[in-house]
Amino acid sequence: MNHYDPALQDHRVGCIYCHGVFDLFAAAWCNHLGSSHLSKMCPHCAHCLCDHPMYGNADLWKDAPAAFQRQGFRRLFVLYL
Repeated sequence: MNHYDPALQDHRVGCIYCHGVFDLFAAAWCNHLGSSHLSKMCPHCAHCLCDHPMYGNADLWKDAPAAFQRQGFRRLFVLYL
């Protein structure tokens, strides 16, 4: 019997830099040491969101849904939704 498991699903997002579409869950984390919120790197252009001008705006961060928490996200930047 097949059971739906959202943890096994992907989450497609578009890169704000190159507009390439990629699976957020499969992408590598950036390595910005000292950052309170690491971000995922676009596999097409290798940019992450850490340098985005709105990344430091606390109003643009939400608690991560359970499926995202299982993928290592504690908080979620709204551009990842």
